[in-house]
Amino acid sequence: MKTKVLSALLLLTLLWGTLITYQYWQLKNNPRVVAIALDAGRNTMGQTQANELEKLTFLRQFLERYYNYDSNNFWQSQTALAALMTPRLADGRVREVNRLRDKIQQKNLSHLSRLVTLQKVGTESYQAVTELQITEAANSNEETTQSRLYISTNLTIQTAERTLENPWGLLVSDMKIENSSTQAKALPAQIRISKNAPTVLLFPCPVESLENSFEKNLNIKITTLNVSELQLTPLEGAPEQMTLSASCRNEDFKLDLATASTTQDLYVAIPKELGNARKKVPATKSRPKDVYDKTIESVLGIKLED
Repeated sequence: MKTKVLSALLLLTLLWGTLITYQYWQLKNNPRVVAIALDAGRNTMGQTQANELEKLTFLRQFLERYYNYDSNNFWQSQTALAALMTPRLADGRVREVNRLRDKIQQKNLSHLSRLVTLQKVGTESYQAVTELQITEAANSNEETTQSRLYISTNLTIQTAERTLENPWGLLVSDMKIENSSTQAKALPAQIRISKNAPTVLLFPCPVESLENSFEKNLNIKITTLNVSELQLTPLEGAPEQMTLSASCRNEDFKLDLATASTTQDLYVAIPKELGNARKKVPATKSRPKDVYDKTIESVLGIKLED
């Protein structure tokens, strides 16, 4: 009887181990992102359509990875982007990377990029301007050459299944570099915002104070480290024209906002040159020390500040 019980337990253990192993390989070959839904009206993460803020985050990450590389990581970084592209676009990019691989690895090359603006110009269509700094060092000596370009890129995205490699559930389906220039374009007179999606403004300094006369109609979220990032979302009843003032320690910025129906500025890096230098408060003149001050210094053996 004891032998039969042990045999049955051994059989159940083997079946349980086989089931767990099968589920493990299923999850490994078909990874999924699991999330807890805070809103009962929403589906799980894998089934929820990406919102506009996720699309903005996805495009920022994609462009940063696309334009940032050096001779050592060019092949690895660029082929890894295939997971964020449709198969057709990914195949073309991988072929191009393989063609350029040896040529770039033979150079001492570095690409550093910074997103300047990102606009939504149509349904799932976007236009980005990226500042690219290219540094190349000669192999024979330590001399380096640097150049700066401003590249305009048109992108189209589409939804996909969310995975561990692609938690946004988005893919770039089309990408074209329209033009490049050595000069930065001036920002538009008005920043176009929309009720359908937030607009992110990156300031070149930590913002210490904000003046918003339409605070009931304009939702603002701010994140500050060594610089400040503002997320603006107009609410119902927001006027077509608004003004936002932001003050850093040494600069004041005044921005004109306009609610947009078509083209929207999703991301704008505010240049430092756009700010006005703050007026410094003149230092007050120190008063001369009187007899009481001198007596205290003499008795206590200390020196009072002016």
